[in-house]
Amino acid sequence: MGESRVPTGIDGLDPLIEGGFPRGSLVILAGNPGTGKTIFGMQFLYKGAVKYGEKGIYVSFAESKDTIMDNTSKLLKRDLRTEKNGEVKILDFATVREEGLSTILEMIFNEIVALKAKRLVIDSFTAMAQAFKDTIEARIIIHTILSRFVRQLGCTTILIVEVPIGSEKIGLSIEEFVADGVITLRKESYDGRLVREITIEKLRGTRLENQRFLFTLHEGFQVFPPYSSHKEGEYPSEFEPTKGTKTHYPSGIPELDQILGGQGYPRGCSVLYELGEDVPVEALHRIISPTLANFIMRKRGVIVVPTIEYGPEDIKKMVASLTGEEKFDECARVLAYPNPLIDMNKPYIVPWKDPTVEDIDAIENFNLYIQTAVELSSRLGKNVVHFLSGDNLAYVVERFTSAVVGRSVIANRSGKDLMIYTSKPSIPEDLRKSFADILSIHFKIEERNGSMILFGKKPKTIIYCIQPDASRDCRVKLTPII
Repeated sequence: MGESRVPTGIDGLDPLIEGGFPRGSLVILAGNPGTGKTIFGMQFLYKGAVKYGEKGIYVSFAESKDTIMDNTSKLLKRDLRTEKNGEVKILDFATVREEGLSTILEMIFNEIVALKAKRLVIDSFTAMAQAFKDTIEARIIIHTILSRFVRQLGCTTILIVEVPIGSEKIGLSIEEFVADGVITLRKESYDGRLVREITIEKLRGTRLENQRFLFTLHEGFQVFPPYSSHKEGEYPSEFEPTKGTKTHYPSGIPELDQILGGQGYPRGCSVLYELGEDVPVEALHRIISPTLANFIMRKRGVIVVPTIEYGPEDIKKMVASLTGEEKFDECARVLAYPNPLIDMNKPYIVPWKDPTVEDIDAIENFNLYIQTAVELSSRLGKNVVHFLSGDNLAYVVERFTSAVVGRSVIANRSGKDLMIYTSKPSIPEDLRKSFADILSIHFKIEERNGSMILFGKKPKTIIYCIQPDASRDCRVKLTPII
C-alpha cells in the first residue's frame, strides 16, 4: 500500500498531489504578503475538522486571533467562531519575546497532546525567527518542530514563511532542505489583471505531473487543475433556457451574464472571442454552446460558420447535447464545404459552393450565408444569433475585410441580431486587428499554466477560469480569480 495521505481541504489540490499531504509531514508554505497563505492554512484546519474529523491548532506569531477569525470568515463566507468550536484552536503569540520561545514551543506541544490534534499550522516561521539570535537557533527550532510535533505526535504541519516582495528566497534558506514539502504562492499581473499561481516545488513520495497551477481566493482557496484533465461525465441536469428581455439576449451561463452587466448580450451587439496560442477550440465552444442552445430553446435561429477544425456534425454534437436533435435540426444552420464523408442532405447543413470546382466568385458564398440567415429569421419570425469563425470566413470569402466587418456591425445595430465572431492567431493580422477595433465587445481566451482563462478587453474585466462542470445545465463554470 502507498503512503497514508492527509486530504488538504483545498478545493482542487488533492487530485494533483496523489490525495493530499503525506501523513505526519512538514510542509513549507511560502509567499509574498497577500498571496493567500493564511486562508490556505485556516482552510486546511477547518476542512480537516468539518470533513475529516481531525482536530487542528493554528499558532499565530503575526496577527491576533480576532484579526485571523475576521479575515478568514470573510473569505470563506462562514462564521468560524461558531463552526466546529473547540476542534480548531487558535493560539495567539503575536507579541512573543525571545525569552518565551522555549516555553511557547512547550505550550504548543502540550496543546497538541491535550486536543489530540492531527493538524498544525504555524504562522509564521518568519515572525518567529525574528526573535532568534542567529540561524543556528532557527535550525534548532525547526528540528524541534520536526522531531516532536511532526514525527513524535504524527501531526501534519504547515509552516508558513513570508517571502519579501521582489525576493525569490524562501525564509532563511534552511527550512526547505529539512521539510517534506515546499509550496509557493504568487500573485502576478497578466495583461494588467491579477492572476494567482501555486507551485508545488517538492512533496515527499509524490509524483507530480505538473507543478504550477492557477488558484483563486473566491469563496475560499481553490486550485484549478489543468483544463485537459477534465473528464466528460454524465449530465444529470437538462439545459434550462433563460428568458431574455427587450434589450438583451442571455448567454446561457449565469456568470457570463453577470460579466456582461447582469442580463447578457445587448441586442444588436457584435462580439469578438479572441483565442490565444495553445487554446483548444473546444474551450471556446464551452462558452458559446450555451448561448446557441438558449436561442434554440427559445425558438430562435442559429447560423454557424464553424472553425476550420470543426465540421457540422461536431457543432451539432455539442449544441444538441443541450437542446436535443429535433430542436437543433429545426433552428440551426451550419455552412460547410461538401464532404464525401458527411451526409450533406441533413436539414441543418447548408453547402458552400466550392470555388475550386465551380466557376463562381468567392463573394457568392458570403451572399449564401446572408440569404440563409434571412430565410432562417423569416421562417421562425425572430432574430437569430450568428456564430462566425474568422479563419473560415477568411478562407471562404477572399475579400472578407475590415470594411465587410464594419458594415456587418452597422447593419446589425438596427437588425438587433446577436453576432459572435471568433479570431485565432492563424488568421491574417490585419483582420484580427479589425475585429478587435470594430466589434463592440471583446473577450480573450488564453492558456495559463494548463488552465483556460477568459477576460474582457472591451469592457475590461478581471480574469475568470473556464471550468467544465457536468453538474450544471450549461456544462461550464466561470470562476473569478480574486
